[in-house]
Amino acid sequence: MQLQDISSISHINNHTNAAKMAHNNEVNFQAVLEGNLSTHVNDVSITTTPKFTLLPPDTPQKFASNIASGRDVSAAYKKVENQYVEPGKISDLSKYKDDQLLSNPGGDHYYLEQKKVVPHPKAQESFWGRVGKDISDAFSNVKNFFKDLFFGSKIRYRDKNNQIQEAGQRGLIGSVVDFFKGVGSALSFGMWRPDGEKEPQGFVERIGFFFSGMKEAIFGDLIQGAGQSFIHMGEDLIFAGWNLIEAIPDATIGNFHKGRKLITNIFDNGQVVLDYLTDILPFGDAWQRVHSTNLKELKLPIISNIKMPEHYSEDARWRHVRNTPFRKTIETIGSLLSDFMTLKILGHTKLFSEKNRHGN
Repeated sequence: MQLQDISSISHINNHTNAAKMAHNNEVNFQAVLEGNLSTHVNDVSITTTPKFTLLPPDTPQKFASNIASGRDVSAAYKKVENQYVEPGKISDLSKYKDDQLLSNPGGDHYYLEQKKVVPHPKAQESFWGRVGKDISDAFSNVKNFFKDLFFGSKIRYRDKNNQIQEAGQRGLIGSVVDFFKGVGSALSFGMWRPDGEKEPQGFVERIGFFFSGMKEAIFGDLIQGAGQSFIHMGEDLIFAGWNLIEAIPDATIGNFHKGRKLITNIFDNGQVVLDYLTDILPFGDAWQRVHSTNLKELKLPIISNIKMPEHYSEDARWRHVRNTPFRKTIETIGSLLSDFMTLKILGHTKLFSEKNRHGN
């Protein structure tokens, strides 16, 4: 593209009214050229209605002298014209759905490898585009199963700036390895510290190191870590099957626009529900948040989670979710129901065993 192609930008002058409306939200064109603006429309939850901003007509010319060629100006301007500048208010339900679809492959508009959300993916307008994504998501979930069996898979989440980030979670074997390392470190009273902790000084500190190390090894690594890994492995297999089932309607009614919308609603919402049901199981992600305690601040289970802010990065249990009032409510109710059902099942099992012993 030659320098004179900059004149194509002048077509925006015809949209004077749109430019005036966007004046208060003017985007610094120079900042875009330097790559300083990071929020992009592809990273926006599909449940929101984005608001776009057009630059004033004279903005490209204002900074054209700082650009090496007309190609750079045109490319930069194209980037700006679809810039997501002012996100609308996102409901707690939308945040919850977005978080759940980011945590596992499967959402029709969610491309987790590229860490982006595409509101209207053109690739899925074709037969192979739709079916191919279903099969790819199923394969990714199978891979995650083996990763969670060993040292953990990758998950995606939104940070406090609404950007999609990537993080790792512990796997089953990794949790068991951490357990033995923690026990060995505790039994050495801090002489061996594989995780690089500060060496305790004096008798009192070493005794404290022993008890804290044993607590972390048993409850943190073995019970929470290993138990959570089992739940994640089950999720991976469930979602892999769910993705393969989706390929059937995608190959048939998915050939029609309304059919594609129906399939997306059913299977995306179905994945969110399935994810919720596994999260509230004992040792699941939600269950651990609800049953968390804070002895230093004398916060009991349920209360500790309720008082947590929406974004809390100091603890891995809350780091990758937006802990909104909606999430707290449904996870608390679900986890308590899960406790009730678990106790009921164990109670029936105990009574059944006693009847067998007495020959009744």
